[in-house]
Amino acid sequence: MQPLTQPGVFFLKLLLNAAIWELVRFVCAFVTHRVLPKTAGESKETRAVRIDAPKHFTGAVHATMVTILAAKALRAVTRECAGDWRDAYYQRGLGVGLSASTRDLIERTNWLFLGYLAQDTVHVLLDFKRHQRVDMLAHHAVFITASILSGASQTMMLPFAWLLLGEASTPLLTLRWVIQSAAYSVKSDKVVSVAKAVGFRGEHVSSPSNAGKQLEFYAGLVLVLTFFIVRIVAYSIGYTHMLMMRVKGMIDPVPSSVAVTLNVLVGAGAGLNVHWFGIMIRKALRGAPKPKETKKEE
Repeated sequence: MQPLTQPGVFFLKLLLNAAIWELVRFVCAFVTHRVLPKTAGESKETRAVRIDAPKHFTGAVHATMVTILAAKALRAVTRECAGDWRDAYYQRGLGVGLSASTRDLIERTNWLFLGYLAQDTVHVLLDFKRHQRVDMLAHHAVFITASILSGASQTMMLPFAWLLLGEASTPLLTLRWVIQSAAYSVKSDKVVSVAKAVGFRGEHVSSPSNAGKQLEFYAGLVLVLTFFIVRIVAYSIGYTHMLMMRVKGMIDPVPSSVAVTLNVLVGAGAGLNVHWFGIMIRKALRGAPKPKETKKEE
């Protein structure tokens, strides 16, 4: 990435990668309209689900792809730099630590990540009146900045990889959104069928709402486990390693604008992860929600 020295090439690549995710969103919208076609007299909730579905599904596709690429990059970086960690943080520090294929993998991953952030930011702005997602705009702005700083300076390759592993929790958030939408907004009987298929019986499957509560809770447990692995364990190991390398002077060649920014972001992210994980644990400890009794017709 060379946004200052080659702005034309930079914006062309950004546009291309954003267009890739716009195409994915178009396909998701097409599938959504086939699965949930527009009908006369449909509720506002159902219409909202059909409008929001492409965003959620595109985010899940992006998160899955980026997680896989980040895992490959993390494996390659740790294998190639195990003897000398300087190139894991600063590619041009020695020039011998990372292979050309690993550098290319990280570059492609960063472009896909940045392209998605740019594409989704446009949609958040276009839909701002309806959702007013100031938090999402702030999130995207922060990570767009971090992505460009890292890519342009060719630094912080190892933190870049383990940070993106956190995207592994996004598909589970999408799954929970699907369950909530199908059970509470669309009120689809398919939720009941799915709940029965996985073993729920009695009042637990007496209505889409009751079935949805059970599916949502257990999907949440999987989310808690995944979040713990990628955003508590892996994050903590990566952050600790980065601080150790900083103390040893391994990150000294990294421009301060990048090193300081990333340290602040990672530190704040660690606090947020612990906060969110605490909320998840408290919800999980409450146990599965009790089904609401359904009124029997006389």
